[in-house]
Amino acid sequence: MYYYKTTIQYEGSNYAGFQWQKGIQTIQSEFNKALATIVDGKFTTMAASRTDTGVHAIEQIVKISCVQQLDLAFFFEALNFALPGDIRCINVEACEGLFRPAAQALSKEYRYFFTNKTQVAKADQNFIANISNPLNIQAMMICIHALVGSHDFCNFFSRGSNVSSTIRNVLICELAEIAPQDIFTNSVLFKIPNDLASCYQIRIVANGFLKQMIRHIVSALWMVGSGKISSADFLSLLDGPKIEKHKWKVASPNGLFLYRINYSNY
Repeated sequence: MYYYKTTIQYEGSNYAGFQWQKGIQTIQSEFNKALATIVDGKFTTMAASRTDTGVHAIEQIVKISCVQQLDLAFFFEALNFALPGDIRCINVEACEGLFRPAAQALSKEYRYFFTNKTQVAKADQNFIANISNPLNIQAMMICIHALVGSHDFCNFFSRGSNVSSTIRNVLICELAEIAPQDIFTNSVLFKIPNDLASCYQIRIVANGFLKQMIRHIVSALWMVGSGKISSADFLSLLDGPKIEKHKWKVASPNGLFLYRINYSNY
C-alpha cells in the first residue's frame, strides 16, 4: 500500500458536511469520486475533521491509502481537474501508513466571521454571518476569556453523536475586529467584497470539538452581547449542570471555517 497526505480547501455551502453519507452530496463523496477517475485499484480516504453541513475549510487534511504508487506532480494536477470547482487540493505529499489525521492532531483551529449590521448585502453574507442586534462586545469578552482551559461543554453542542466525554481543552479563544481581505488574500475559493472593510473574528483552538460546538458558543455569545442572557448566565452554563433545552439556535454555518490542523510531526 502507498499513503499520501493531501491538504484541501472547500466551500461547504452545497454539501452536507465532509463525511461520506449514502445518497447525499458530501465533500468526501466528491473527493472519492474524483479519486476514482485517477487512481487504479482500491483506495480509502480519512480526514482530520468532520465539518458539518455548510461549513468551509481553509485547511483540511485527508489521508489517501491506495495500492497504486502515484506520480505526485501529475496526481496534483489531475485531482484538481477532476474535483468540483468548490473543492481544491493545495498540497499532496507521501506519508507514513501509521499516520492518522484525526487521532494524531495536537489541536484544531476554527474561525468564525461575522458582522454586526442592521442591513447586509447578500454578497457580504456568503462567508461571513451577520447578527443585527446591537452587541455589548465587552460583555462578550468576559465569556471569551473564560472559555480558555479545560471545560465541560455539555451545554454547548448538539446531541446525536456518540461521545465518551464532553470535556474539551480550549488553548486559544479570541474575539477581534479584522479586515477579512487579510485572511482570504490568497484564496481562490473565498472572495470577499472589496467594500467589506471589517468584520469580527472568533478564533478558537482546542484539542477537539463536539458536534456544532463552535456554533453553539457563537450563538450564546450573541445572546450575551444582545443582553438576552448575562455573562454570569453564560459562565454558569460552562461546566454544567446540563440543561434540557438551549436558549438559542445554532449560529449559521456560513461564517465558520476549519482553519488549520496542528500536528507534532507533520
